[in-house]
Amino acid sequence: MLHVWLRAQHSPLAVWHADTKQWQSVGGWQQLYDIYNKGKNSDRTLCLYFPSSHLLQVDTELNAAQLKQLGNTGKQYLFEETSLAPVEQLAVRQISHANMYHLYALAQNDIEMWEQSATLVGMSISALLPDFLLLPIPEEGAGQQVVLYQDEYTALLRQSPRQGLAVSYLPLIIERLPHLSEVCLLSALPPSDQTPIDSPVDVFTDMVDNPADLMVNSRVALQGSTLESAKAAEAQIATETAALLAEQQILLTPLSTPPTPIETPERHALNFFVKSSDSKLSPYLRVAMMVALSALVLQVAADGLQVYRYNTAANATQTAVAAQYQSWFPNERFDTSRTKLQVQMQPKLRSDSQESASHLAVLARISPLIKQSSLQAQALVMEPTALSFTLIAPDRGSLDQFASTLTSQGIPANLARVDSNEQGQFTGQITVSIADDPTVTNSPTQS
Repeated sequence: MLHVWLRAQHSPLAVWHADTKQWQSVGGWQQLYDIYNKGKNSDRTLCLYFPSSHLLQVDTELNAAQLKQLGNTGKQYLFEETSLAPVEQLAVRQISHANMYHLYALAQNDIEMWEQSATLVGMSISALLPDFLLLPIPEEGAGQQVVLYQDEYTALLRQSPRQGLAVSYLPLIIERLPHLSEVCLLSALPPSDQTPIDSPVDVFTDMVDNPADLMVNSRVALQGSTLESAKAAEAQIATETAALLAEQQILLTPLSTPPTPIETPERHALNFFVKSSDSKLSPYLRVAMMVALSALVLQVAADGLQVYRYNTAANATQTAVAAQYQSWFPNERFDTSRTKLQVQMQPKLRSDSQESASHLAVLARISPLIKQSSLQAQALVMEPTALSFTLIAPDRGSLDQFASTLTSQGIPANLARVDSNEQGQFTGQITVSIADDPTVTNSPTQS
């Protein structure tokens, strides 16, 4: 993985060399590709340290529970007063120490811009961190010591392991640190010797006019003037900083160590890079997927409960059938299979068509007589040789008269039992013998 430092939006890139512990400047993304992305052992992933001037910071007194209740959307609106971009387009990260929470935000447009720049040269970003993390951590806390880095492109200041910022006006920052007693100044990166490449037309013209190294001489002269101006600017910045600190009676301690990348940038809390597969999944889609998954789990649970109840009912039914069969046929073995149960029961079922026809013939003769009378039929019991039905009458004489009517019609009827109820009605049970019915017995002979 390459560690690339972008000090300003249009500044040259700086690449960290772990073997020499130094930064090497390259002119831009295309030159980065030409140098480091060719060959079998090329590095196609990089950790980009972006300018901290793009970073927004808020120190909040809210505790962990309150921040969790706010959610990502609530945290975004904490930057409403300081963000030029819509708060909905901010990526928010938080870092905590000793019950203190520091919130940082970065515009999503900046993240996409840097990702596209790397993609255009065939490289990919795996970590995206603010460049103040390159500065070493001050040894003394409580705002007494800070680490400062300055060059012609940027000015960075680090106060603690979790706090840092881009310095736009150093005197104002010093006023906000009343307990500041020492400033550790890092040495600036060497000025970049990369110059813009001439257009093909200009190169061709120079070669025609002066083919004897005119182009080379012009390039050398341009590089020399650029380096001299960069060194002069850095010297002026260092002089002004030293004068300011001397005026404020603040100790200035030069440090020989350069800004150093962190070891595990992907796991850092301020890593603003998110994989494209995760970023495409919107929060609304995640909620919809969770709701659908919950509905599926509930449906599976309901189906499982129904299957359990069905199996319980089936087992209870099978037990009841087995008990009933054993009560009917105690000396026979009961088979639990449904098909074999039908085979066992079929020979034992009565199927007498003659008896069925006799019963229907008697009922056909009795039914009109019941309708013509003032009686009401309540229950009917069919036996192999008799019919027994219950009638409700307003008085006892109606029941006797109906029994006499059946006898006069040639139907042997017997009024077996008569009961009375609280409403003054009488209930009688009449039994008709099928075998003694001459009409029924003679019907096969007549046919």
